[in-house]
Amino acid sequence: MRNRFDEQLEQLHVELIKMGALCEEAISSSVKALLEHDEQLRKKTFDIDSQIDQKERDIEGMCLKLLLSQQPVARDLRMISSALKMISDMERIGDQAADIAEITGYINGMGGQHRLPIDEMAQATIKMVTDSVQSFVSQDLELVHAVIAYDDVVDGLFDRVRAQLISLLGADSANGGLYLDLLMIAKYFERIGDHATNIAEWVEFSLTGVHARQTDNKEIKQKEES
Repeated sequence: MRNRFDEQLEQLHVELIKMGALCEEAISSSVKALLEHDEQLRKKTFDIDSQIDQKERDIEGMCLKLLLSQQPVARDLRMISSALKMISDMERIGDQAADIAEITGYINGMGGQHRLPIDEMAQATIKMVTDSVQSFVSQDLELVHAVIAYDDVVDGLFDRVRAQLISLLGADSANGGLYLDLLMIAKYFERIGDHATNIAEWVEFSLTGVHARQTDNKEIKQKEES
């Protein structure tokens, strides 16, 4: 029975990797659609988002079967429950890539805004998504912490984009709508980074039984009581 259970867990890992790869592809397609003004890539992003939604349902079914048909020990339960949380964040990543693609449809090229580090933000979030899923599969706590720390990089890039767009808006109010659209796109990338961080935190829980936010809340409470 345990051998069968381990095989099913391995299949769960495979499906999570596939879902993570779809998230990476959705992010990449959305930013390329923006930078290259490519309508086919924009439509492709919506299609990938639908695949991510289906993958979420498939993995959710796998997790429920593992819980119902086997007798998982505590660590197994943490792993399966963490996987359920992770796919929820990955589904949101797909949604936000689709949101970026939707806004891209209203933008007629980037023009002089090509110096904005939008592509750099996209690549940074792809790295976070890839590493967060890999940390689960390889049960790598060090990689978990690296993902969580890397969110500061994405936040820093967002701050750069926001500052540049505010400057552009002040100098060229006629294109205010464009700059606000680009700011929204940057915000979606920043949120994708947050979701990748959530995934990493659930991986940490699956490995240690402790969630980062629980630790943070406990520390805050201790400070308030002292």
